[in-house]
Amino acid sequence: MKTSSKNASLLWAGTIAVLLLVVISGNSVSTFSVYADSGYVGSNTQTAKSCSGKPSQNTDWSNCDLHGVDLSFLNLSGINLSGANLQGANLYGTNLSGANLVGAQLAGASVNSVVLSGAKLDGITAQNMDFYHATLVGADFQGANLQGSAFGSVNFQNANFTGANLSGIRAITSSFTNVNLSKADLSNANLRASDLTGANLSDTNLQYADISYAILAGADLTGANVSGLATAGTDRSCHGSPICH
Repeated sequence: MKTSSKNASLLWAGTIAVLLLVVISGNSVSTFSVYADSGYVGSNTQTAKSCSGKPSQNTDWSNCDLHGVDLSFLNLSGINLSGANLQGANLYGTNLSGANLVGAQLAGASVNSVVLSGAKLDGITAQNMDFYHATLVGADFQGANLQGSAFGSVNFQNANFTGANLSGIRAITSSFTNVNLSKADLSNANLRASDLTGANLSDTNLQYADISYAILAGADLTGANVSGLATAGTDRSCHGSPICH
Protein backbone atom coordinates (compact mmCIF):
# COMPACT_ATOMS: atom_id res chain seq x y z
CA MET A 1 0.00 0.00 0.00
CA LYS A 2 2.78 2.43 0.91
CA THR A 3 4.66 1.59 -2.30
CA SER A 4 1.55 2.25 -4.40
CA SER A 5 0.95 5.61 -2.68
CA LYS A 6 4.57 6.62 -3.21
CA ASN A 7 4.47 5.68 -6.89
CA ALA A 8 1.21 7.57 -7.37
CA SER A 9 2.71 10.67 -5.75
CA LEU A 10 5.79 10.51 -7.97
CA LEU A 11 3.63 10.04 -11.06
CA TRP A 12 1.46 13.04 -10.13
CA ALA A 13 4.50 15.25 -9.49
CA GLY A 14 6.05 14.22 -12.78
CA THR A 15 2.83 14.96 -14.63
CA ILE A 16 2.65 18.47 -13.13
CA ALA A 17 6.27 19.13 -14.09
CA VAL A 18 5.64 18.09 -17.69
CA LEU A 19 2.50 20.24 -17.92
CA LEU A 20 4.38 23.28 -16.66
CA LEU A 21 7.11 22.89 -19.26
CA VAL A 22 5.47 21.73 -22.47
CA VAL A 23 2.24 20.73 -24.11
CA ILE A 24 2.69 18.05 -26.71
CA SER A 25 0.17 18.05 -29.55
CA GLY A 26 0.91 15.54 -32.31
CA ASN A 27 4.52 16.18 -33.26
CA SER A 28 4.53 19.86 -32.27
CA VAL A 29 5.69 21.31 -28.98
CA SER A 30 4.36 24.59 -27.58
CA THR A 31 6.25 26.64 -25.05
CA PHE A 32 4.48 28.86 -22.56
CA SER A 33 5.35 32.47 -21.85
CA VAL A 34 4.11 35.14 -19.48
CA TYR A 35 3.82 38.84 -20.23
CA ALA A 36 4.92 40.48 -17.01
CA ASP A 37 2.56 43.46 -17.01
CA SER A 38 -0.65 41.74 -18.07
CA GLY A 39 -0.46 38.37 -16.39
CA TYR A 40 -1.34 36.78 -19.71
CA VAL A 41 -0.23 33.19 -20.25
CA GLY A 42 -0.23 31.95 -23.81
CA SER A 43 1.30 29.43 -26.15
CA ASN A 44 3.09 29.78 -29.45
CA THR A 45 2.51 26.70 -31.55
CA GLN A 46 4.18 28.00 -34.71
CA THR A 47 7.70 28.62 -33.57
CA ALA A 48 7.91 27.48 -29.92
CA LYS A 49 9.35 30.93 -29.34
CA SER A 50 9.21 32.53 -25.90
CA CYS A 51 7.80 36.07 -25.96
CA SER A 52 8.05 36.99 -22.32
CA GLY A 53 8.83 40.25 -20.55
CA LYS A 54 8.00 43.82 -21.37
CA PRO A 55 8.70 44.70 -25.02
CA SER A 56 10.47 47.80 -26.24
CA GLN A 57 11.25 49.44 -29.56
CA ASN A 58 12.71 47.02 -32.13
CA THR A 59 11.77 43.92 -30.09
CA ASP A 60 11.28 40.83 -32.26
CA TRP A 61 7.95 39.27 -31.31
CA SER A 62 7.17 37.85 -34.73
CA ASN A 63 4.79 34.85 -34.84
CA CYS A 64 4.12 35.08 -31.10
CA ASP A 65 0.77 34.29 -29.53
CA LEU A 66 -0.07 37.56 -27.76
CA HIS A 67 -3.79 37.01 -27.47
CA GLY A 68 -5.24 39.48 -24.96
CA VAL A 69 -1.89 41.10 -24.10
CA ASP A 70 -1.89 44.68 -22.75
CA LEU A 71 0.46 46.94 -24.73
CA SER A 72 -1.47 50.17 -24.20
CA PHE A 73 0.39 53.51 -24.23
CA LEU A 74 3.79 51.88 -24.86
CA ASN A 75 6.30 53.24 -27.38
CA LEU A 76 6.87 50.23 -29.63
CA SER A 77 7.91 52.01 -32.81
CA GLY A 78 9.79 49.63 -35.08
CA ILE A 79 8.75 46.47 -33.20
CA ASN A 80 8.44 43.26 -35.21
CA LEU A 81 4.98 41.73 -34.69
CA SER A 82 4.69 40.07 -38.09
CA GLY A 83 2.48 37.00 -37.99
CA ALA A 84 1.65 37.61 -34.33
CA ASN A 85 -1.71 36.74 -32.81
CA LEU A 86 -2.93 40.00 -31.28
CA GLN A 87 -6.58 39.07 -31.10
CA GLY A 88 -8.21 40.86 -28.19
CA ALA A 89 -5.00 42.74 -27.39
CA ASN A 90 -5.08 46.22 -25.84
CA LEU A 91 -3.28 48.61 -28.21
CA TYR A 92 -5.02 51.75 -27.00
CA GLY A 93 -2.71 54.74 -27.51
CA THR A 94 0.22 52.48 -28.44
CA ASN A 95 2.94 53.94 -30.68
CA LEU A 96 3.50 51.37 -33.44
CA SER A 97 4.91 53.76 -36.02
CA GLY A 98 7.19 51.94 -38.44
CA ALA A 99 6.26 48.59 -36.86
CA ASN A 100 6.07 45.35 -38.82
CA LEU A 101 2.62 43.76 -38.42
CA VAL A 102 2.55 41.91 -41.74
CA GLY A 103 0.08 39.05 -41.50
CA ALA A 104 -0.82 39.81 -37.87
CA GLN A 105 -4.25 38.90 -36.48
CA LEU A 106 -5.92 41.88 -34.81
CA ALA A 107 -9.53 40.74 -34.53
CA GLY A 108 -11.13 42.14 -31.39
CA ALA A 109 -8.09 44.23 -30.44
CA SER A 110 -8.51 47.72 -28.94
CA VAL A 111 -6.92 50.10 -31.46
CA ASN A 112 -8.42 53.48 -30.51
CA SER A 113 -5.80 56.23 -30.78
CA VAL A 114 -3.15 53.74 -31.95
CA VAL A 115 -0.28 55.25 -33.96
CA LEU A 116 0.50 53.22 -37.10
CA SER A 117 2.27 55.85 -39.20
CA GLY A 118 4.54 54.12 -41.71
CA ALA A 119 3.70 50.70 -40.27
CA LYS A 120 3.60 47.59 -42.46
CA LEU A 121 0.22 45.86 -42.14
CA ASP A 122 0.07 43.85 -45.35
CA GLY A 123 -2.46 41.04 -45.13
CA ILE A 124 -3.65 41.77 -41.59
CA THR A 125 -7.00 40.51 -40.35
CA ALA A 126 -8.89 43.34 -38.62
CA GLN A 127 -12.58 43.07 -39.42
CA ASN A 128 -15.31 45.12 -37.71
CA MET A 129 -12.84 47.12 -35.61
CA ASP A 130 -12.90 50.70 -34.34
CA PHE A 131 -9.86 52.75 -35.34
CA TYR A 132 -11.24 55.93 -33.77
CA HIS A 133 -8.56 58.67 -33.59
CA ALA A 134 -5.94 56.30 -35.04
CA THR A 135 -2.97 57.76 -36.94
CA LEU A 136 -2.44 55.85 -40.20
CA VAL A 137 -0.37 58.28 -42.31
CA GLY A 138 1.79 56.35 -44.77
CA ALA A 139 0.72 52.95 -43.41
CA ASP A 140 0.85 49.95 -45.77
CA PHE A 141 -2.37 47.87 -45.77
CA GLN A 142 -1.89 45.97 -49.03
CA GLY A 143 -4.22 42.98 -49.18
CA ALA A 144 -5.49 43.62 -45.64
CA ASN A 145 -8.99 42.62 -44.52
CA LEU A 146 -10.62 45.59 -42.78
CA GLN A 147 -14.18 44.76 -43.72
CA GLY A 148 -16.79 46.63 -41.69
CA SER A 149 -14.26 48.58 -39.61
CA ALA A 150 -14.83 52.16 -38.46
CA PHE A 151 -12.39 55.03 -38.99
CA GLY A 152 -13.70 58.20 -37.38
CA SER A 153 -12.04 61.25 -38.98
CA VAL A 154 -8.80 59.31 -39.55
CA ASN A 155 -5.86 60.68 -41.55
CA PHE A 156 -4.86 58.06 -44.17
CA GLN A 157 -2.64 60.41 -46.17
CA ASN A 158 -0.19 58.54 -48.46
CA ALA A 159 -1.33 55.14 -47.12
CA ASN A 160 -1.40 52.08 -49.39
CA PHE A 161 -4.57 49.95 -49.55
CA THR A 162 -3.88 48.16 -52.83
CA GLY A 163 -6.13 45.10 -53.08
CA ALA A 164 -7.46 45.55 -49.54
CA ASN A 165 -10.94 44.51 -48.43
CA LEU A 166 -12.56 47.74 -47.22
CA SER A 167 -16.13 46.77 -47.94
CA GLY A 168 -18.62 48.33 -45.58
CA ILE A 169 -16.08 50.50 -43.76
CA ARG A 170 -17.16 53.79 -42.18
CA ALA A 171 -14.68 56.59 -42.71
CA ILE A 172 -16.75 59.77 -42.63
CA THR A 173 -14.80 63.07 -42.89
CA SER A 174 -11.50 61.20 -43.20
CA SER A 175 -8.48 62.26 -45.25
CA PHE A 176 -7.52 59.94 -48.12
CA THR A 177 -5.22 62.47 -49.77
CA ASN A 178 -2.87 60.70 -52.21
CA VAL A 179 -3.91 57.29 -50.87
CA ASN A 180 -3.47 54.24 -53.11
CA LEU A 181 -6.80 52.39 -53.20
CA SER A 182 -6.18 50.62 -56.48
CA LYS A 183 -8.08 47.33 -56.81
CA ALA A 184 -9.44 47.70 -53.28
CA ASP A 185 -13.00 46.65 -52.42
CA LEU A 186 -14.88 49.70 -51.14
CA SER A 187 -18.34 48.38 -51.91
CA ASN A 188 -20.99 49.73 -49.51
CA ALA A 189 -18.35 51.89 -47.80
CA ASN A 190 -19.36 55.19 -46.20
CA LEU A 191 -16.81 57.90 -47.09
CA ARG A 192 -19.16 60.86 -46.81
CA ALA A 193 -17.45 64.26 -46.72
CA SER A 194 -13.99 62.66 -46.97
CA ASP A 195 -11.07 64.18 -48.86
CA LEU A 196 -9.94 61.90 -51.71
CA THR A 197 -7.77 64.48 -53.42
CA GLY A 198 -5.20 62.77 -55.65
CA ALA A 199 -6.29 59.30 -54.58
CA ASN A 200 -5.64 56.30 -56.82
CA LEU A 201 -9.02 54.59 -57.25
CA SER A 202 -8.19 52.74 -60.45
CA ASP A 203 -9.98 49.38 -60.74
CA THR A 204 -11.49 49.98 -57.30
CA ASN A 205 -14.87 48.51 -56.44
CA LEU A 206 -17.03 51.48 -55.36
CA GLN A 207 -20.34 49.73 -55.93
CA TYR A 208 -23.05 51.25 -53.73
CA ALA A 209 -20.47 53.22 -51.73
CA ASP A 210 -21.36 56.68 -50.40
CA ILE A 211 -18.97 59.53 -51.21
CA SER A 212 -21.54 62.32 -50.91
CA TYR A 213 -19.96 65.73 -50.28
CA ALA A 214 -16.50 64.21 -50.67
CA ILE A 215 -13.62 65.74 -52.66
CA LEU A 216 -12.31 63.81 -55.70
CA ALA A 217 -10.04 66.53 -57.06
CA GLY A 218 -7.36 64.92 -59.23
CA ALA A 219 -8.39 61.39 -58.23
CA ASP A 220 -7.92 58.57 -60.75
CA LEU A 221 -11.04 56.41 -61.21
CA THR A 222 -9.91 54.55 -64.33
CA GLY A 223 -11.68 51.20 -64.47
CA ALA A 224 -13.47 51.77 -61.15
CA ASN A 225 -16.87 50.15 -60.58
CA VAL A 226 -19.13 53.12 -59.76
CA SER A 227 -22.46 51.32 -60.05
CA GLY A 228 -24.86 52.72 -57.45
CA LEU A 229 -22.20 55.14 -56.13
CA ALA A 230 -23.76 58.04 -54.17
CA THR A 231 -22.13 61.32 -55.22
CA ALA A 232 -24.55 64.05 -54.10
CA GLY A 233 -22.68 67.29 -53.49
CA THR A 234 -19.33 65.68 -54.35
CA ASP A 235 -16.51 67.60 -56.01
CA ARG A 236 -16.07 65.34 -59.04
CA SER A 237 -13.08 67.03 -60.65
CA CYS A 238 -11.48 63.60 -61.05
CA HIS A 239 -10.57 61.68 -64.22
CA GLY A 240 -10.91 58.23 -65.75
CA SER A 241 -14.64 57.71 -65.11
CA PRO A 242 -17.95 58.96 -66.59
CA ILE A 243 -18.85 60.40 -63.18
CA CYS A 244 -15.91 62.81 -63.38
CA HIS A 245 -16.18 66.28 -64.95
